[in-house]
Amino acid sequence: MPLGSRMRLLKAVLALSLCAMAVTGCDSLRRAAGLQKKSPDEFAVTTKAPLVIPPDFNLRPPTPGAPPSNTRDPSSNAEAALFGNTDPQTVANGMQGNFTPGEKLLLANARAQNSDPTIRSRLNADQRAAIQNADRNFTDRLLSTAATTADTGRPVNADAEVAKGSKTATRPKKKESGGWFDWF
Repeated sequence: MPLGSRMRLLKAVLALSLCAMAVTGCDSLRRAAGLQKKSPDEFAVTTKAPLVIPPDFNLRPPTPGAPPSNTRDPSSNAEAALFGNTDPQTVANGMQGNFTPGEKLLLANARAQNSDPTIRSRLNADQRAAIQNADRNFTDRLLSTAATTADTGRPVNADAEVAKGSKTATRPKKKESGGWFDWF
């Protein structure tokens, strides 16, 4: 096939594809071809449950603004679950140490009797173990430093580092046109 006929065929295919894209962009043609999206009606899809009369007809409506009578508020439920229902005055009377009665009552209200006395030493031991077991490879990879380079203790020459970076930088080559219109 000669080059001229190939070019004509390519032009014809390109023109046909452009016409097809233009035709599908038309709303009425798209609707006629069945290409338009038909989304369901959300009001037709949902069903509503029928009203149900409660089995106990002796229920009274709640008083406006009053809390429910059969449940406690969530904060007191959480406090009871976490700390138990102990009277702070009895806890303060049982505390040992050189505290005034006011300090004992303050500590009892803060639930200090439930705290772990060795928590500081346990946290410090965990932190020391984590630091000792830390992997230096992650830090080296993150900072892009080689594991073999040792700290010489000398300051870094910033001008030399900038010059080193500019020498290794490559400029992108200018590309030939190579666009769509080179085919014609």
